[in-house]
Amino acid sequence: MWVLIIIVAVGAAGWFAVSCQAGKENAERPVTEEEAQLLAGVRGRNHEADPVAVRMRFPVEGDEITVDAYLDWQTPMLYARFPTSDGGHELIQAVPGLVATHADDEESFGDVTAPENGWTSRQMLSGASDQMESMLDIMVSSVFTLTSEKGDDADYMAEHATWREEGIIDGADVATFRAPIMVDSDEQTGTSPEGLYSIDGEGDIRRFQVNTGGAELAAVDFLREVDFDATALHPVDLLGGPKIEPTEVDEDMAETIAGLRQENWLSSAKVDMTVPTGDDKVVNGHGYVDWRTMTAYLNITDAEGSRLFLARPGGVASLETDSDELPETLPEDGWEMHALTDEDVADSFGPVESMAYRLLEMAAESADDAGTIAEQASQLRVDEAEGEKTFVVEYPVAGDAEAAAGESAFRYYVAEGRLSQVEMMTYYGVASAELAYEDYPMTTIPWEVSERIG
Repeated sequence: MWVLIIIVAVGAAGWFAVSCQAGKENAERPVTEEEAQLLAGVRGRNHEADPVAVRMRFPVEGDEITVDAYLDWQTPMLYARFPTSDGGHELIQAVPGLVATHADDEESFGDVTAPENGWTSRQMLSGASDQMESMLDIMVSSVFTLTSEKGDDADYMAEHATWREEGIIDGADVATFRAPIMVDSDEQTGTSPEGLYSIDGEGDIRRFQVNTGGAELAAVDFLREVDFDATALHPVDLLGGPKIEPTEVDEDMAETIAGLRQENWLSSAKVDMTVPTGDDKVVNGHGYVDWRTMTAYLNITDAEGSRLFLARPGGVASLETDSDELPETLPEDGWEMHALTDEDVADSFGPVESMAYRLLEMAAESADDAGTIAEQASQLRVDEAEGEKTFVVEYPVAGDAEAAAGESAFRYYVAEGRLSQVEMMTYYGVASAELAYEDYPMTTIPWEVSERIG
């Protein structure tokens, strides 16, 4: 969907509002067959290329904004240090459809590393809070259209692209072409907006320009001579973490996954939860899940304050509190309760409740069928830290809807044969719940609450 939004956003500005300004339109000519082949191969070539440093320049209310960033073509993901309207900076990470924001950390950005915690996320374009953010979103989305696993149709380029001029960028000879902005989508939106593509003799794009409605074209320079260590250049957890490459699970992993829920049946675990709930809104929670009594007990904190939260198979309950602590003895009164059988329960059931129930569902008296797991599960990636491996997998649990490999609503981290983390995809980013197993004392639930939620 994000590709359609960027087509509308760039197209609304109207290419010819500025294309004629520089007097280049009279020098344009149709592309040759060789040039059409060159243009058709740009996006596929980018997809196979190493990460690259970029510099974006775009107009906002008469000023030119400059943003330095690093781009991973394959994810794709952009990591930038972005100037804010109050004169400061903030860190930005963007993937198609989502943008994550963090307080400025110039040292981390210079090292091409991202802080682990403290990020918030928002929807790209619709979640922008001012014109600077909107323009950034348009530019980043435009850049994301420049990468694709496969090349484009040379015949299409021959029909729709034109040669514009020759020049030099960063010491490299380039030819600049006017051509449609290409996207990977089955949905048609009519005539595609166009951009200027400056390509060197090797077929690498050096500059990309689009009209965003200002007096000058917005531009992205690809600084291919800048050398940097891209080892840690990957999305933060809120945006899905490092790139996944779904594969089938082997027999041993299928057996391990099949036993995960049975291993939890008589267990309890501490929980640390992070859940994006809106544009630039993230809820943090800590507490425990006790599968012996099928109870999740958490302290949930957001911008509005803290609340105690209980989930059991029959419903949920919450109670406002002035502390982020988790009391051993629960208050008797003041709870807001919602049974799953209530007609209006959907009104109070959001991503926090969904994650809590998924945690409760991660226990079962008997093991799942390993053969079925082998057919349905996918291994997404393997993370390694201090010599220990964590396997990130997905498989259907409790009647989950079918999904293509890598596109499940939930992911599971398996370390040392146990479930160590659950991730859940939400509209605003990726929620996570980390587990640390310990024999947690059973908490007595107030009788009135227990009667209502199970």
